[in-house]
Amino acid sequence: MTKLLLSVFLIGTAVLALSAPAVAQARKSTPASDPRIGILEQQLRNVQLQLAEIKARQEENDPSPELSDLKRSNSSQYADINKRLDGQVKTGLDNGRLTFATPNGAFTFALRSLIQFDSGYFSQGRNPANVDLNSGSNFRRAQFGFTGTAWRDWSYNFTYDFGGNGVEKNGYIYTAYLQYDGLKPFGFRVGAFAPPAGIDDATSSADLLFLERTSVTDIARNIAGAPSREGVSVFAQGERYLVSVAYTGKKVTDAAAFDAQEAIVSRASWLAVSNSDVKWLLDANVTHVLKTPDLAPGTNGSNVFRFINGPEIAIDATRTVDTGNIDTQRVTQWGVETAATYGPLYGQAGYFRFNVDRRALLPDPNFRGWYALATWSLTGETHSYDPATASFRGLRPAKPLGSDGGIGAWEIKARYSNVNLDYFAGVAAASGGVAGGVQNIWSLGLNWYPTSGIRFALNYDNIQVNHINAPATDISANAIALRSQISL
Repeated sequence: MTKLLLSVFLIGTAVLALSAPAVAQARKSTPASDPRIGILEQQLRNVQLQLAEIKARQEENDPSPELSDLKRSNSSQYADINKRLDGQVKTGLDNGRLTFATPNGAFTFALRSLIQFDSGYFSQGRNPANVDLNSGSNFRRAQFGFTGTAWRDWSYNFTYDFGGNGVEKNGYIYTAYLQYDGLKPFGFRVGAFAPPAGIDDATSSADLLFLERTSVTDIARNIAGAPSREGVSVFAQGERYLVSVAYTGKKVTDAAAFDAQEAIVSRASWLAVSNSDVKWLLDANVTHVLKTPDLAPGTNGSNVFRFINGPEIAIDATRTVDTGNIDTQRVTQWGVETAATYGPLYGQAGYFRFNVDRRALLPDPNFRGWYALATWSLTGETHSYDPATASFRGLRPAKPLGSDGGIGAWEIKARYSNVNLDYFAGVAAASGGVAGGVQNIWSLGLNWYPTSGIRFALNYDNIQVNHINAPATDISANAIALRSQISL
């Protein structure tokens, strides 16, 4: 009888030991303010008291049937507590982002934010009187929102941005979409979002290597894409490929227009090489504007398109290259890009072309541009590949600041970008000439990632804008800027 009681006691103790971690985990992942937890914790204390009684009576060699009944009761109570705790909503704070999830994972909810504060100074050359690049500071992005899944096969994203490009806005919808993921690898998205339009375009704002995307890629993405763009898209995405086609209209932030723009934005990416040392990504994209927006009611309203951009440091809203309005029927843009990692080295480059079909009987203009960049991680980290966006993430420090011997991740960077918005610039506009300017920018800098959610980016830019037909309007400047960023 004594051996039997001892066996029962050991079994009960084992049940307790195996159940305790699950109970502790459930208690850790459920808000303490939930009154249901208080009830379960009280039940747990009661079971612990009964266990103490079992132990005391065992030490007294109590062979009574009541002791066996008490042991069986304790085991069933522990199992019931575990089951009930496992049914509670799970919460987490991974990397500082508050998340909630139902036990079966069918519903999730995560808060997100991105704050970027820029400060910069321009040392200007002999610029024309109407160009004064603004030294100062601004909140480039101040985004707050939430993402998650619903009914397992649906996902959503809503992000509001209170920042701006030089002049603060009152706030606008940055992203707001609903997506169906139940037919993987295919997905379907509707709402306001940035349709995939290339590697530089798809790189998250939180993972940008420089303060801004290059002028040529920014022009390309804003033709019919970029954040806040209303549309629908279908895509196929795997570990090494992404193919996407989107039908888009206007941006949420666009001024009112009669008959919104209609366009197709497409992209195809392939991770051609993927091993522990090397990753090489190839990318091609095409955008075609089927119809430009009417600026006035009526079938003969004015239809124009404008290519415009700034100095790749967005302290203010200054635009350094600008074609002005072009009477346009259709616009087609295509581009090719590539990116690769080799240990701590990272490189990326791209070429873009823009073709305009005029409505008037004038020559159809075309524009072009390209860029190339390289970075080197001084602390040895590698830029990881993100298959969901077919782009590369920023560095994640192997030894965050504050850890044993940790100084975060450090990398140096260099970039050259060119955009040419001239088309027979010496010819009068009435005869079809376009004098938008040629911009060349050299950029050097340093990035520091103290932790995975904080980054400081220092940039030096040499900016040169030339106008063949009007040298007096040329622009030259040197700029230095610092970005402080936190992303959750």
